[in-house]
Amino acid sequence: MEDNQMITTISVEMDALRLLHRAVSEAYANWPGGDANEQACLLNMKTQLYSALMDHLLESGSI
Repeated sequence: MEDNQMITTISVEMDALRLLHRAVSEAYANWPGGDANEQACLLNMKTQLYSALMDHLLESGSI
């Protein structure tokens, strides 16, 4: 992963956030190998999506 990449912000509903997290988690778990930067990017995305899920649950009082 390059440190100088542009950051993009998206807004999604909770169901879409859950789906994105699940899709990225599965992609990470089933990563076939290759470029290690891709694996690191998937792990970073998985972690950030999980964090967003937990933030939303905390704010909504669902925890």
